[in-house]
Amino acid sequence: MIMLASDLDRTLIYSRRMLDESGENPGDIRVAETKNGEVITYVTERTLRLLGELSRRGLFVPVTTRTTEQYFRISAIADDIRPRYAITSNGGNIFKNGDPDREWHEQVKSRIADECLPLEDAFRKFESIRSDKWVKFSRIADELFFYCVLRMEHAPFEEIDRYAEFLERNNWHTTLHGRKLYFIPNSLSKAGAVAHVAEQEEVSQIITAGDSLLDLDMAEVSDSFISPRHGEVYQLHRDGVADQDMQYTDNYGITASDEILENAIRILDQAESRSANSSEL
Repeated sequence: MIMLASDLDRTLIYSRRMLDESGENPGDIRVAETKNGEVITYVTERTLRLLGELSRRGLFVPVTTRTTEQYFRISAIADDIRPRYAITSNGGNIFKNGDPDREWHEQVKSRIADECLPLEDAFRKFESIRSDKWVKFSRIADELFFYCVLRMEHAPFEEIDRYAEFLERNNWHTTLHGRKLYFIPNSLSKAGAVAHVAEQEEVSQIITAGDSLLDLDMAEVSDSFISPRHGEVYQLHRDGVADQDMQYTDNYGITASDEILENAIRILDQAESRSANSSEL
């Protein structure tokens, strides 16, 4: 079986702001997610059709740093595609047919407790240095990690760097993604959850996709990693830092999602062709 494990935001689904920045008007877009009656993200109709095909022929697994509640708000994915598995909370929660894998969650919590500074201590330390002048808000996510939204023009990056160094000494890492600053224990990863699902389903080939540094660890457990041209991962590639074997889309913005899935289906076609040829021998 072939598995596609893909990030969601700015990989498969897009905000109005991202649509406006890219200048795209693909025409066949629909609402992916709403909150309190307000549209939050969009997805192309072609992406949904291709996700449906992938789900029938292989295994599609959405993988997100979003909390569980935030993931299930994406009705176009959670309700319409209804993937067999979903990974939320940066790998801390796995859902199979909508039900949480409690054993996995407890394993993750146990590893964090054994290997990393407790969440409460890391968050308390951050709260002691933060100021409303440069933090719009901060949140603990599913009792696993935390993040804040910065007021970038006022952010004291030297002080933030000192705090990040403190976290690094205690087996945490810090990632800035847009205006969101994530603080994540090293024992919590998307890659670990993806590898676990692949093992459970006896997957023969893993394709992963994502735009940000939060997705990059998935490349370590996959046969192919596909990233949109507008993302942070591509920025590293352009600067000659990232793995040159990674695939990058030609498209920028929401139509990159279509291209990612077209590439995944091409890999699936090739695998099925090889299987058919070997069975004829």
